Formats: sequence, C-alpha cells, structure tokens
Amino acid sequence: MAYDYDVIVVGGGPAGLNAAIRTRWVKRYKAIPCSTLLIENSYLGGLTSWRGCLFTGPSWQMKGKEIVRRLLKDVENLKIGIHQGRVNRINAEGEIKEVFTSDGKVFRSLAVIIAAGIKVLVNERDYLGRGLEVTSMGYEFIVSHLKKLLSRRWEPRLVIVGSQKLENLIPLIRELNTANSPLLYIMEGEGKGKEDILRGWVEKYWGDNRLQGLTVRTSKGPRKIKCGKVLLDFNSYELAPAWRMEIGTEKFNSPFIKVNQDMETSIPGLLAAGDVTSGGYNSFSRAVSQGMAAGLSAYRYVFHKKFRTYPPLFAYRPTDFTISSDFEEIPPLDEDLLPISLVDEKMIKSSLGRKWAVLSDSFNGKLSIRELAREKNLSPQDLTKILKRLAEKKLITFHIEVPR
Repeated sequence: MAYDYDVIVVGGGPAGLNAAIRTRWVKRYKAIPCSTLLIENSYLGGLTSWRGCLFTGPSWQMKGKEIVRRLLKDVENLKIGIHQGRVNRINAEGEIKEVFTSDGKVFRSLAVIIAAGIKVLVNERDYLGRGLEVTSMGYEFIVSHLKKLLSRRWEPRLVIVGSQKLENLIPLIRELNTANSPLLYIMEGEGKGKEDILRGWVEKYWGDNRLQGLTVRTSKGPRKIKCGKVLLDFNSYELAPAWRMEIGTEKFNSPFIKVNQDMETSIPGLLAAGDVTSGGYNSFSRAVSQGMAAGLSAYRYVFHKKFRTYPPLFAYRPTDFTISSDFEEIPPLDEDLLPISLVDEKMIKSSLGRKWAVLSDSFNGKLSIRELAREKNLSPQDLTKILKRLAEKKLITFHIEVPR
C-alpha cells in the first residue's frame, strides 16, 4: 500500500516547525532525509509569531518575526511541503496513518507528529491590540486587567472566548461588570450553551482595521457576532485544550497527550510535542526541544521501517558498537525501495550532471530501484551509487511498499 509522506506534522508553531525541519535535515553529516508534510491552519510560527518570547530569561528575548524568519528559512531551503488547512481527524491505527483535513483532503504517512498546541488558531494575530486582548502575566494581573476592561460599557457587547475552563473566570467577570456591558461567553467545543454562554468554534475575526466581530461555527451553522472587544482567555486553554480534531485522546486518559521522553505515545508511529503534551512547563524553549526530539524519534521510527535497522544519529543518540573500517552512514539500499524526489526536477538534473540527466524525472515513488534500473538499462549497483549521492544531498529519499 502506498503512502504520501514519511512524516506528517500537524501544527506549524515552534514545536511543529522544529519537528519538520529535523525530519528533513536530521544532522550535519550524511543522512537519508524524510519526505515531510507540515499542516497548519493559521500563520506559521503559532503563538510565537504574535509578539515573541523569552528563550531562557530576560537577557535572551526574541522577537516573533525573527524567530519565524529563521525557522521558515530552513523550511524553505529544505523544500518541506506545507498544506494550509485544519486537521479534523487522525486515524493512527495500522502501519499507515491517515490525516483528514477540513477541505476534504486525506494524507497518508508512516508517522504523525501532533504539535497542534492548546487551541485552533485562526486570524487572532490580525487584531491583537486592535480590539482583541488576551489573558497573560499572572492571576493577579488578570484581575487588574478585568477591572480596567470592565470599567467602561462595551457596545454592542464584550465577548470572552475560551475553552471549557472559561467557567473559572465567568463568576469574576460577572462580579466586576460594573458598567453593565452586554456579555457573551464563547466556550470553544461541542455541546449545548445556556443563557449568555455559546458553544462552538471561532472560525474568523473580522473588521475594518479594528476588530468589529467574529464568526462562530455552532451546531446550527455559522453565526456572525458583532462586538466592541474580545478577551481571549488563554489560561482556560492551558487547563483544557480545544483542538477541534479527533485523535482518540481517550486512549491517553487525559485532554493532553501522554508521551515518553522521546515524545512517543503508546501508539507506534504517533508522536506529540509542545503544549499539547501532558506534564512539564509550557514555554518556547520546551516547544523547541520537544519538537526536535519528536522529529528525531519520528525519523528513527521511519528509518527502521524502511531499512530494518536504526539510524546512526551519532551524538544525538550514540550507538554502542565496534566501528569497522568499511562502515557507511547510509545503509545498503534494498532494490525494492522506491526513490522519490524531494525537490524539483531542475535541482535533480543539476546534481546528476549531463551523464545521468536522463534520470532526473524518474524519481516519483512509483518505480523501485530494480524496476528503474531495468527501465533505464543500468546495473542496480550503478544506480544505487547515484541514489546514495542524491540522498546525501537531501534531494531524494525512499518510500516502501507497505503490505495491506
């Protein structure tokens, strides 16, 4: 059975971007890259792109644009595929995983990394500071922020958006609403609302220069809501994520995804990284390190599927063995492997040179090394040497035929 990618990464924040980069780049010295697809519903960079972050402490402050610029430079240089859309379901059972998107696409892979963060982002960033505010800093700060926010009357209403745990903040907001602003609470998720609480999913914020309203997808369809201000309660998502996709989290007995130190879940080939994982302390540095770990673990899993051995990751995960004089980083290539290009034909042709240029359009993942050698009248040995050279340059990889 064929598949589309070695690895699919769900989420384009710092965890997802780092995971995707690592599956393709792997390490500085020789390595066979993965074919990788990154799926993101909103802006690449996630929350980091909003304002920036402290990497370790006050002296290492990074602007959001600079972080995203550096990460996207690698994504672009490594030719990592990006699909703009929302994942609504993941079928993680079996050797081949299936990822379903809201635009009707189905992508198949050997491994999936979930780095979707704690909520489905839409276009919040466009209105940050221009009608949309978020809870931050600390609980005492939230109280003082609310006192200031609720000291005036908001017309036609003040909208507060959060997850199920928005219920923690509702009593305080009602208590502090001295200006009697009309209030509407949007609790993201499925279920029935009540009184001034609406259940559904925010799909879009809109307005001319400043925020004027939002569109919410409810069980009865989309609903456009005008407002004077939106408060996004991020603390509620930190307590109870709202992903808007089916991934079988009941298997993990938690709204967060339980992983081991290698970012692996209890399901082989399903990994997770960043704020979506259980335990730990939410931060940019955690997302970066977990993304890298998830990327390497996914790479290791896929490599073993393809070559029936584990990759030599050197310092990242040292291999305890006696090194022979004929050791090679690239493993022997089985003639049943399916070469597949990771770049455009022009780059392949340039690397092959005039002698082998005839091969430049041949790496489509449909023909095995054996079949390709026969079609081009080459010896499998000569073709293998060429393929190894291309793989070392991260221009191609190899897929396998998975039994049904």
